[in-house]
Amino acid sequence: MITSNKRWRLLALLAVFAMVVAACGDSGETTDTTAAATTDTTAAATTDTTAGEEVTETTEASMVGGTVRGSLTEPPSIDPQLISDSEGFEVGRLLFDGLTLYDPAGGAVIAGVAESWEPNEDNTVWTFHLRDGVTFSDGSALVAQDFVDGWNRLADPDLASPVAYHGSLAGIVGWDDINGGEVSGVVGDDVVEGIVALDDLTLEVTLNSGLAFLPKIFAHPAFSPVKIALTESDGWADMPIGNGPYMMTQPWQHEVSISLERYDGYYGTAGNPDAVEFVLISDPVVEYQALLDGQIDVLDLGDPALYEQGEADFPDSFTELNTGVFQYLGFPTQTPPYDNPLMRKTLVQATDREAIATRILKKDVANGFVPPVATGAVQDQCAACVFDPEAAKIAFDELGGIPGNKVTIAFNAGGGHEDWIEAVANDWTNNLGLEVEFLTLEWAAYLEFLGLTGGPPAVEPFRLGWQWDYPSAYNFLGPLYDSRTADNFTRYNNPEFDALLDQATSAATEEDSIPFLEAAQILLGEEVPVMPMTYGLARTVYTDAVSNVFYNDFGFFLWEDIVVNG
Repeated sequence: MITSNKRWRLLALLAVFAMVVAACGDSGETTDTTAAATTDTTAAATTDTTAGEEVTETTEASMVGGTVRGSLTEPPSIDPQLISDSEGFEVGRLLFDGLTLYDPAGGAVIAGVAESWEPNEDNTVWTFHLRDGVTFSDGSALVAQDFVDGWNRLADPDLASPVAYHGSLAGIVGWDDINGGEVSGVVGDDVVEGIVALDDLTLEVTLNSGLAFLPKIFAHPAFSPVKIALTESDGWADMPIGNGPYMMTQPWQHEVSISLERYDGYYGTAGNPDAVEFVLISDPVVEYQALLDGQIDVLDLGDPALYEQGEADFPDSFTELNTGVFQYLGFPTQTPPYDNPLMRKTLVQATDREAIATRILKKDVANGFVPPVATGAVQDQCAACVFDPEAAKIAFDELGGIPGNKVTIAFNAGGGHEDWIEAVANDWTNNLGLEVEFLTLEWAAYLEFLGLTGGPPAVEPFRLGWQWDYPSAYNFLGPLYDSRTADNFTRYNNPEFDALLDQATSAATEEDSIPFLEAAQILLGEEVPVMPMTYGLARTVYTDAVSNVFYNDFGFFLWEDIVVNG
């Protein structure tokens, strides 16, 4: 999912797929606390591909109570079928549970609303058995039809969800007929054919081709259940009613705060805090001052300039953790001269990425397109990623340079990106003779500039980050570079690349998909639709007002496990 990188927040939007490989557990250093269970039952999986793992419950009655406060940038949406960024996911994962969940502390698929599931022999028909007695926070019973309605709503072109393509990538029968058309996906007979409620507690999903890791994908917030009548009310956008461990009792106060309270009717393990409050702050320096002033309790440090200060001010709680985040500078591959891969290579080779990464961003440079913590990642396969300013200048001149000798680099304000973007510009000026200008926008406006909300695509190089929805190379390759997805902001379009991804998703097992994912990364290294910069390395701190604080390689705090000290 898209990240503003104000803080490196991995937010598993597709959290489910996060279970794709337990190997994703290579997460680097971890805190010395342990996460409590997100559910008090285990997944009764019937095949090896869906085997759930029990999470040991550590919550004690004495821990419960109080309000924990964190911070977010104002998200574009907290509607589950519209959540497309890390900030919205932070809220959405507490408000909604899908069929499946993931163990944030261990990366395994666990049961959510579905207590068990099984595929047919060729993985094309999946049957999910729901728990009895699950309710929404308004007390209404949750039934299989609520998943059908939520997913049809996601596919409905009238909703124009930026994450609707996940249903297409999953290969649900009839999804493209609805999502790619002009009919309503929730009215009359215009529904997705492959989603059927067999009864109140049984959901059947039919795919165009077998997909062994489907339960992992269904943890994405986009696949949340909803009471369809409630989504049509005026207050839904600012106060959605979900089935997760927390609920909203007051509307979202835009640019101020989002407040949640524990839902006592939740079917799983109750959260420790009575309430979770997100203060909405866009500036990482202001955010850090809020921590010092006691206005927030925990913080993922977003600005590299704050790393040393954070460690000095909070030596007992300062933690570093490798996360599944990829930061890059994207090229608009359909716009001249960036439509020429040779021009993109010259710009990459003219940039001292290693110096920028280590000196300014204080992270190791990325020499690939997928973080090492993700299954199927290939490193040091970027053919154009070697810093060679002399060769870049020769190639640049042979290509005729860039018209007007001027370029603009776009990036979102308030994310601590100014210094490293300026360093890229200086390299292009010194090594290629380019004049570089900057365009900065606030986060919501920046997503609109990139074309996320239906506007025209960007026509200049732009900064962006992606945090995995699940620990697989596929989650970095499919959304960002598949020509059929809405998160492909570079508009990269290569039939060979798309075919490799199709082969990966149709493989019999996850292991069988890896060679195709590796080949896709090598192809990206030759065509560089983006310039890799860094992978995720989160630095987090918290005050003595809280304890049992756990931050995971998905890039978020386990708010429900935090203990507010009396």
